[in-house]
Amino acid sequence: MSDRKINHWVNAGLIDSDTAERLRAYEADQSRPLGLWSLIGLGTLAIGLGIISLVAANWDAIPGTVRLAVHILTIAAISAAIFVLRPHNGFLGLYLKDVLLFILAILGATFFGHLGQVYQTSSPIWQPMAIWLVLFSPLLLLAGRGWLISLLWVVALLGTAIAHWGWLAEQGDAPPSLYIALVTSIPLVALLSALACRGNSSREPFWTQIGQFALASFVAGVSLKLIADGVSNGNPFGAQADAGKIAIMQLVIWAAAASAAYRLDRSATGTSITAILAAAACANFLGSIGPFTEPLAGAILFMAFWAAIGWSAIYSGWRNVFQVVVAIIALRLIALSLELASNLLNSGLGLIVAGVITIGISVVAYRFSRAFAPARSATADPVEPDGEP
Repeated sequence: MSDRKINHWVNAGLIDSDTAERLRAYEADQSRPLGLWSLIGLGTLAIGLGIISLVAANWDAIPGTVRLAVHILTIAAISAAIFVLRPHNGFLGLYLKDVLLFILAILGATFFGHLGQVYQTSSPIWQPMAIWLVLFSPLLLLAGRGWLISLLWVVALLGTAIAHWGWLAEQGDAPPSLYIALVTSIPLVALLSALACRGNSSREPFWTQIGQFALASFVAGVSLKLIADGVSNGNPFGAQADAGKIAIMQLVIWAAAASAAYRLDRSATGTSITAILAAAACANFLGSIGPFTEPLAGAILFMAFWAAIGWSAIYSGWRNVFQVVVAIIALRLIALSLELASNLLNSGLGLIVAGVITIGISVVAYRFSRAFAPARSATADPVEPDGEP
């Protein structure tokens, strides 16, 4: 916290001089040498880049077995470092261990490609990704503590599923409808796992982050599907796929996931997550079977889905989420106005009208967000003071 901010509070009458001095003393005791750590980080990065450069320059001259041995030894050394840091708290126990765990996971992922290069083998990319996921998921989920590891695991889970879907589509036959419904529901597996483990773990923030990333990826996927339904008459899952059958299966799976989420967490957060999953199931089903290819109808369905997310944000006190919802709905309104007035955009008057509409929607959205966003200190759920999913 800067002295300028503290002085501003003193001048505004929010705190007195004694409180300001105590704040300065506390911040001085808690301050970290960020400049020193930055220089250490830059030096470490330079050393790492130098090593990579030397290895890359002499890659072909190094025997494959030697490269593999060094790769394995590096993995073993980092694993030992993580084990040594395990009982520590603070910077060493939390941040450095997570960074080493991330590097270990990346080295494990690249090992399969290295092995294939040395022995001249090849396989679909989803196979090494799946093996990596099976081998490293227990380590990441049992030892991870920060957002870096939680994001890595969620991305790996979704990436493996997408890679397998792409490989299956390349085989020529259309993937079964049940397969597509299950693959598009993969984020819900991570979300429900996070809800189940969050209350029974000493690393509750870690599982909360997994749930947040999983829910965000699910919402993004549903939103893209609704946009695709609204701008195209084709089937986003492929011409041979049965969109109606897939939508029915997704409706059943997502409704079951919403019910499970409510059973696992009946707090305000759990209720909001349940509402988002239910809204996603209904919006996706209507978008797949209904006549929503017109710009207005597709935009209404999209904004209705995000309005449900906005209600959930207000109910649980997710201020930042609510502001994102308002921004997305405003952008969708701007895009809709441009779609409906596409012929006018060819003239100067049309561009002026589009600019006025864009500014008007932006101002209204900003004022709406300021007026109705949950307070920063709002705590709809006493168990979770942060108010985040």
